[in-house]
Amino acid sequence: MRRRAMTESRPASSDTASRTAPLAVYSHVSTYRVPQLELQLYSPALKVDSKGPIAVFNDHDRLSGKVVLDWQAYHTGRLNIAIEGSFTYCEPSGVSSYSERKKHNFFNLSKIVNVSPPQINDSSRFFREAFRRRPSGSYISVKSPLMERSYPFEMSLPQGCRAGEELPSSFSPTDTEGDPFASSCEISYKVIVTWEPDASVGSTSHLEVPIILQSEGDFESKDAGLGASGDSWVEMPLKTERPIPIRCAVALPTSVTFCRSSSIPYFVVFTTTPRAPLLTREIAADSTISIALVRQITIQQPQMVFPLTPPPSPSRESPVRLLRRVAKSSSRLNLKRKRDGVVDFGDEFKDKPLPDLPLRTCFSEQKTIFSDFILGFAKRPRHHCEDGSHPTLEEQSSLPDGLHKGKIPLHKEMLPCIDWPGVSVKYYLDISVMNGIDDMRARVPVRIY
Repeated sequence: MRRRAMTESRPASSDTASRTAPLAVYSHVSTYRVPQLELQLYSPALKVDSKGPIAVFNDHDRLSGKVVLDWQAYHTGRLNIAIEGSFTYCEPSGVSSYSERKKHNFFNLSKIVNVSPPQINDSSRFFREAFRRRPSGSYISVKSPLMERSYPFEMSLPQGCRAGEELPSSFSPTDTEGDPFASSCEISYKVIVTWEPDASVGSTSHLEVPIILQSEGDFESKDAGLGASGDSWVEMPLKTERPIPIRCAVALPTSVTFCRSSSIPYFVVFTTTPRAPLLTREIAADSTISIALVRQITIQQPQMVFPLTPPPSPSRESPVRLLRRVAKSSSRLNLKRKRDGVVDFGDEFKDKPLPDLPLRTCFSEQKTIFSDFILGFAKRPRHHCEDGSHPTLEEQSSLPDGLHKGKIPLHKEMLPCIDWPGVSVKYYLDISVMNGIDDMRARVPVRIY
């Protein structure tokens, strides 16, 4: 396959075979060739790597271009243009030191173009060109520029209803061996074009072109902090198995959404109920705080449902008599429904699509990518006041007895959160405060993009 990229502005309407609405116009045109066909992709940006230029699209862009068939290709057939997204992951193969890389296709969008002989207004000129070029076989070979067999296409990528449910961006990890934040998983996309002629005399052609899909938002890499408003942080309580005179909570930014090149700030606080100074000093000195960031990956595939074997019909009754009896009972049931005023929903649900097949989990992994242990609560919270003023007794009594302030660093090589049918990548923050035999815990889902 030969690949070429051009950075000139080129409207799609310049295609001689384009008679429909104009396609999306982008500043880059990438050209890829195999025998019998040529693919041109229009993209807003290009990325050059060791394999050559790759078209880059945002998640709100329309993927457009055109396919040009060679003059030697058969005159009728079918073009199948598809976009495929795959998730590559490592699955243990039974040996502790080796793992097997597997690929799961989670997205497929296709379009079929039926190819028919070109229509020429000047029929005499068409036959003059045909006989001049001496056609061979059962089709006419026309190589005139006026007879370019080009077929434009355009496909819109699906959009998610909420944040985190959109089509995941391309992700290709670098060599970060030994980094606990790094992931060996990969998210890749490609455009697949297949030419299938109608006759056996023609040969098929297949072309696969990688593309890059990235998020449209330009995220800033800065840490979240305590804002001016009081609702910029949210507290979530830690739970224990038995009632104890201690209440613990973790405080996180309200959005609970973080960029991979930033960090996750958090607070862990505790309060004795009722207030007990001796117990407060004991907890502040002897408690163990545990913080862990956990990544969970789940891959699911449709599960084939086989119909149950029907019981054998009685052999004494003939098939004709059995069909007559079923038809008679059906007509009686319909007559009774009309007489009783029951609505027949048969016509309404006639064209209703079949329900989706149930999914089965074929791969599941839960990995702790960051953990930290802290002994005791080193700080006591204070109420921020203006110069020369003092907090009231009510404000002072509402403060917790102990506080731990921390920050979890993230990494740009982390796999982002994914919530797509068949592929799920989630992150959780596990918090634990141990005091003697009591263990107070909480698991908080966080979104990392």
